[in-house]
Amino acid sequence: MTSQLQKSKLCFIGGGNMAGAIIGGLVAKGIDKQNISVSEPWDVNREKIAATGVRTTASNVEASKDADLLVLAVKPQVTKGVCQELAGAWAERTSLPLIVSIAAGITLESLKQWFKLADGRTPHIIRVMPNTPALLGEGASGLFASDDVTQEEKNLAASLLGSVSKVAEWVDREELIDVVTGLSGKNGLALD
Repeated sequence: MTSQLQKSKLCFIGGGNMAGAIIGGLVAKGIDKQNISVSEPWDVNREKIAATGVRTTASNVEASKDADLLVLAVKPQVTKGVCQELAGAWAERTSLPLIVSIAAGITLESLKQWFKLADGRTPHIIRVMPNTPALLGEGASGLFASDDVTQEEKNLAASLLGSVSKVAEWVDREELIDVVTGLSGKNGLALD
């Protein structure tokens, strides 16, 4: 874990299985539980996440208010509404959180449009596709970053994914993130 991740305020929008696995991995690696907040609309999932000792709420805006890094872990059909809700709430923020999206099938271009603030600012966004072995801490992840993402932000995202992935592979074309996880998940391929 990088010291930057240790100091960061982490927010998860969505508290399903993959978010729960990442949170469990972060906590196991010593991330302060009070630096993690999770928004989850379903009571049963929220209670399950709360049992890990992290902060939980049903409000996306509340969970994200002071986030340095936000993991977007929602179902594809609600992604647009969630992004627009958050963009509307962040108008007064001087700095925007780094977005790490694990929302399946949602392109970087769509995320940039939906997260665009009224003043034209957009957060830096990284798309990640972890595979199902990540649920057991044995995963591989394909990552693709928008052009404005810094090396420090890439390192932060890789460190985050390191809590559940043995391999995190950066790709230079967005469509390849699914290939990385598909190959590594089905064939046990190690990408070094």
